[in-house]
Amino acid sequence: MICTLRLIALASALILIGGAPPTTPLVLWAWERPEDLAFAGPGVTIAVLAGTVTLRGPEVFARPRLQPAKVGPSQRVAGVVHVEIDRTQPPSWSESQRARTAALVLGLLRDSRFVEVQIDFEVRASQRGVLLDLVRDVRDGLPAERHLSMTALASWCETETWLDAAAADEIVPMLFRMGQNGEKLRQRLATGGDFRLARCRTAIGVATDTPPSRLPAGRRIWLFNPRPWTPDALDAIRDRLPA
Repeated sequence: MICTLRLIALASALILIGGAPPTTPLVLWAWERPEDLAFAGPGVTIAVLAGTVTLRGPEVFARPRLQPAKVGPSQRVAGVVHVEIDRTQPPSWSESQRARTAALVLGLLRDSRFVEVQIDFEVRASQRGVLLDLVRDVRDGLPAERHLSMTALASWCETETWLDAAAADEIVPMLFRMGQNGEKLRQRLATGGDFRLARCRTAIGVATDTPPSRLPAGRRIWLFNPRPWTPDALDAIRDRLPA
């Protein structure tokens, strides 16, 4: 039997604290396109984009996932919410907007199959407080056993310390689409180096089209595929990932 996730709920969750550790070392992101990932089996977590929340001036909008994501009944499923800021109308980040944003994010993550959740939110330096506030509010709104992950630009893990204040259980630095300074970091990691920020040393995000030659040991690996997932694509990236 295959379960198809179509996510439309918008509601808040219980206010508790904590976060159970993840149980699989490999996670596949399933973004906004039709995906069938049942073939990956129970040893792989499927991270399904549940929806997108947009901050625009004093307003906040939520758009649920519109494309089907098929997973097997025994697969571990994570829910991911992408949060974005309208570059032409920065958020006012009032108390009401902050509360509404957290409620919309939690609503998109309400699906009972989501045994863990993730916030994907890229911000400018002046907007770090918005990200930290949202992660804190979502953490407070999740059941105690729900693991909360957040993505981070790899550069944040090199030059910033503010991530230490993030209320996430896991930080996933994305080792792809990094711009001009990305190659230097990739080379340092490939020669035995690591991220300067200790909190960035438990997980890592890599892309199927630019896999690293080597990764630091002991990482949970989140895989991004710019194309739809297939058994061949998963086998190919597994063969190229460091042992």
